[in-house]
Parts: sequence; C-alpha cells; structure tokens
Amino acid sequence: MEREKKQETYGTGSLTGGGYDVEDIFEGAEPWIPAETKLVVWSFVAAVISLIVFGILVNIYILN
Repeated sequence: MEREKKQETYGTGSLTGGGYDVEDIFEGAEPWIPAETKLVVWSFVAAVISLIVFGILVNIYILN
C-alpha cells in the first residue's frame, strides 16, 4: 500500500524546477560585500592547506 502512495506522488516535489525562472530565483538576492568574498576565498585556501598538511601527516605516520 505504501508503494502505491509513492508512485502517486512521484515527480510532484519542489525540486523539479518547472515553476521557476532564473529571474525569479535571483530576484531578492543581495549583492556580496567584498569581505564575504574574501572570507569564501580564504576558507578555500585554508581547506586546501589543511588537505595538504593532513595528507603529508597520514603519509608519514600511517602509510609508512
């Protein structure tokens, strides 16, 4: 019985994207402050550095 209910509601979710245009999605978006851009960029830099450091540590202490 649950299987029949799932088949009936298939494709009616909000992730189908049929009712939205690009203009509708970005209509209320605020412009980015330069500090936010710097925060995102430095977060990615920190993530890459962390991956490199932890990769080296794993290679030295666990794999050898």
